[in-house]
Amino acid sequence: LGNTSADSAISTMRIIILCGIIAHVSLAFAPSRSFPSYPATALFAKSGKKKKKPKDTTISVNRSAYRNFEIVETLEAGISLLGTEVKSIREGKMNLKDGFVRASKDGRGCTLFNVHISKHRMSGEYFQHEEKRPRELLVHKEQARKLKQQTEADGMTMVPLKAYFNDQNKIKVQIALCRGKNVRDKRQTIKEREAKRETGRMMKNFRIG
Repeated sequence: LGNTSADSAISTMRIIILCGIIAHVSLAFAPSRSFPSYPATALFAKSGKKKKKPKDTTISVNRSAYRNFEIVETLEAGISLLGTEVKSIREGKMNLKDGFVRASKDGRGCTLFNVHISKHRMSGEYFQHEEKRPRELLVHKEQARKLKQQTEADGMTMVPLKAYFNDQNKIKVQIALCRGKNVRDKRQTIKEREAKRETGRMMKNFRIG
């Protein structure tokens, strides 16, 4: 009986080992399965953030200068301001309409005249500025000398076109070297402006229709 039980146990072990070998061989020769790959972007939804519109940095525009003068050359200049003037400008209280620029007699600098900057409403009277005081423009000496020569020799004038904040949040003034328009030129400018406005109006109606 002892030998019979031992033989049956050995037979059982052989069957188990044989089954294991067969299973291993069948897995080795089985065809491999490939799973489809999806792009990484398909797994994520698009972000709902909207692009921010660029901030308008314009402070003031001298529209009458474009109407009354022919712009020959433009130049960016810094401007020397008092603390209350800066505060008022940040509130939009600056008017370039009647302003003009003159080079100094020695040709080393330029000054901005007749530009109105309102008094700051939250500052005391002692600290207030004069609203139309002359203000020094920060330009290079060579530029100031060149502007002086052109205004004296060619009979041109200098006016401020616009004031704005630059990328460093500093106040800048765009000044222009220009010559005056005659009545015919002014009429032509008005016609061109009206034609441009009418074209824009027609295009807008066409889009709506």
